[in-house]
Amino acid sequence: MTVLSKAKELVLPLPVALVTCRAKEKDTSTDNIVPLAWVGIVEYSPPMVDIVIGKGKYSERVISNRKEFGLCIATVDMMEKVDRCGLVHGDKVDKFKMTGFTKLEATKIDVSLIKECPISLECIVKDTIPVETHKIFIAEVVCTHVDERFIGESGEIKAEEMNILCYGNGSYWMLGKKLEKLFYTKE
Repeated sequence: MTVLSKAKELVLPLPVALVTCRAKEKDTSTDNIVPLAWVGIVEYSPPMVDIVIGKGKYSERVISNRKEFGLCIATVDMMEKVDRCGLVHGDKVDKFKMTGFTKLEATKIDVSLIKECPISLECIVKDTIPVETHKIFIAEVVCTHVDERFIGESGEIKAEEMNILCYGNGSYWMLGKKLEKLFYTKE
């Protein structure tokens, strides 16, 4: 195994999320989208996730102020729109208008979600952790939306059909095929 000359965060792959936020309460004209791959699961009960955003970024300031966000999972067919969202600033460009994404009203938070995403989580920030160049937001998931096309007859989530967009080492990726369920080796 080769040791790289510089340490890298090679945790591969990471899902690409379109994080939505709203700068002004009840003002949908201030909705924003920021694409992030530094997202993860923090806790099961209550369900909690984390997102990581660069300090001083527009979305970091909005989420720090409003304490809520939508976490919408992107698909491969959204890749160009996702990439474009990362090139412009939400305080200067209406990213919903730019991409043509459809706003989906959240049920428990004051933030628009993205209808085209197969999964959208409504999140309320419970803690923030500032690190050197970024801020980690830890949030409770208060509502989960899944496109009905991806729910099986017995209620299981058909993630293998979602074609989730991933990120790794500076590039976009797509997931391969489902192999086995967790603990399939249990006798």
